[in-house]
Amino acid sequence: MNEPVFFALSERNQRQKNEDALYAARVEDYAVFAVADGLGGHAHGELAAGKAIAEIREIATERIFSGRPSDLLSRAFDLANRRIVTYNQEHRVNSATTLVAAIVHAHGKCTIASCGDSRAYVIDKEGTWHTRDHSFVEQLIESGMLKEEDAFRHPHNNILTQALGLERRAFPDIYEQDVKGKVLILSSDGMHDFVRPERIRQIALHHDPAQAAELLVREAVAGGSTDNITVILSRW
Repeated sequence: MNEPVFFALSERNQRQKNEDALYAARVEDYAVFAVADGLGGHAHGELAAGKAIAEIREIATERIFSGRPSDLLSRAFDLANRRIVTYNQEHRVNSATTLVAAIVHAHGKCTIASCGDSRAYVIDKEGTWHTRDHSFVEQLIESGMLKEEDAFRHPHNNILTQALGLERRAFPDIYEQDVKGKVLILSSDGMHDFVRPERIRQIALHHDPAQAAELLVREAVAGGSTDNITVILSRW
């Protein structure tokens, strides 16, 4: 089987510093991807994002063959959360971060974990799937008070209901997907809050990963994003 082609890009955009962090690596028969978005309203967001990514890097370098991908990701999210909480207690700050991560086997089996509103997308000619946001707006959608098509650019879409570092325990959502013959995207909200889903799909399907990632960043900026923007795009 041909190896997947992937490209990772993170832009500071109009912010003073980049509080996003990413990891993208090929590890033997696997690829490991992650995007973390340090919360801008909290102290040391970039530090929290860095701690989260460090735990994913640990999986890729030491533990990827030591258990099921879902267990590895759950453990990494838990350790990252504990370390951020401990840092907050020791320094009397409230740093926090989102985290979305994926472990993908070369044959296309993909395990995804998510906490916060950074997302993973799986895209093909038939449609688009993405992870569920842990956000106030998502709760409105699930309760039937807001239609999904009306959630785009919602004024309260920055209010999260879960992120790493905010509570003593983290409860990431775990998903199993097949990405064979598809496009996998991980992104921070600086991209997907400003590029409509149908446009994300169109760009992903009609450009190679590097071109697609750069186009998504440009379209997010053109759409009004002033936030940090991070995209990892892989074609399987």
